Amino acid sequence: MPHHNEHFWWRFFPHKELTQVYISSAIRSFAISLIGLFIPLYLYVERGFSLQQTLYFFIFYAAIFAISTPFAAKFAAQAGLKHSVLLGVPFYLVFVLLLYFLPVLNTPLFVIAGMLGLSQAFYWMGMHLVFAHVSDHKHRGEEFGKRKFFTIIATMFGPLLGGLLIKFVGFNIVFILASLLLFLSAFFLFLSKEDYVKYHFSLRSMLDKKHWENSLFFVARGTHVIAAGVIWPLFIFNILNDYFSLGLVGFLLSAISAGLVLFVGKYSDHIDKRKIIRWIAGFESLSWILRALVVKVWHVFAVTIFGALTFGIFESPVGALEYDKARGHAAPYFVSREVFICLGRILLLVFVLMIDNLAGGLILNGFANLAVLLF
Repeated sequence: MPHHNEHFWWRFFPHKELTQVYISSAIRSFAISLIGLFIPLYLYVERGFSLQQTLYFFIFYAAIFAISTPFAAKFAAQAGLKHSVLLGVPFYLVFVLLLYFLPVLNTPLFVIAGMLGLSQAFYWMGMHLVFAHVSDHKHRGEEFGKRKFFTIIATMFGPLLGGLLIKFVGFNIVFILASLLLFLSAFFLFLSKEDYVKYHFSLRSMLDKKHWENSLFFVARGTHVIAAGVIWPLFIFNILNDYFSLGLVGFLLSAISAGLVLFVGKYSDHIDKRKIIRWIAGFESLSWILRALVVKVWHVFAVTIFGALTFGIFESPVGALEYDKARGHAAPYFVSREVFICLGRILLLVFVLMIDNLAGGLILNGFANLAVLLF
């Protein structure tokens, strides 16, 4: 009888591996979005670190991310792709716990940033290789669009809920909830057995010039990550001056982007993806330059809507092309990709530190985004 009950409940879980990737990515994105948008402000506003210290935190995180990525690729080759994803969870939990106990333990920021960098390196190396393995080249635009759709839908409610909880309960409950959800996200990947994908990766393969041909584009992807996740929240918090309003901005961005990402992803499988990219790249860059000019609350919401529209059209064809280019040499491709993205993160942060101006970072990202035309 117990065996029968176990079999009954197991039928409710998804069996298609790609579906498991979608669900796992969505749950993780929701968990991360509960706190991710607010981490720069937690350090800068709640804990009283200077803007320079806050930006140095993210520089060190990006450096550890880059350094750890080749080792994550070696680990994934030996232990399995999903085990690499799983290993990212405890590192992130340590990161969350160190943030949680920061007022008590006073842990150096570079240690906390290092845990975040390790977590991201192992998670993304595993996830990139899993998705490259289970997705289909002919339908990759649609499949990447679906993955992005589910993660965006998940992140749509995360900042809103996170902002509400922080405003009325505090950061602590948000840290605990995010930790529990991260374990759940890893669980869904293991609903199917680990498929040990055989590939060879060596540090020497990173020196191959063919893995450097898209370096400028990947650097631009890195500047975008920091502009969206660090510079923009810090910049608009002085205007909104409220965690719930900041969460509402994240909600609005996700709500508008989600449908477009899904639709354009499916549409891009039937036409030249580069045509879509060339058409929208200028508008995506303009959205970031306009962000630097906002001074009022309604400005923030107006550019958020415009940016959500451009991002929704832009992201699926770009993401699908990234996976298409990985065919035949996925591990060294994704290692070099992550290293250059981390370099882009660092370059934008250093630039903002040098000019001591957040708006300047948003403008630089707008121009850097045009590197997609070289991809």
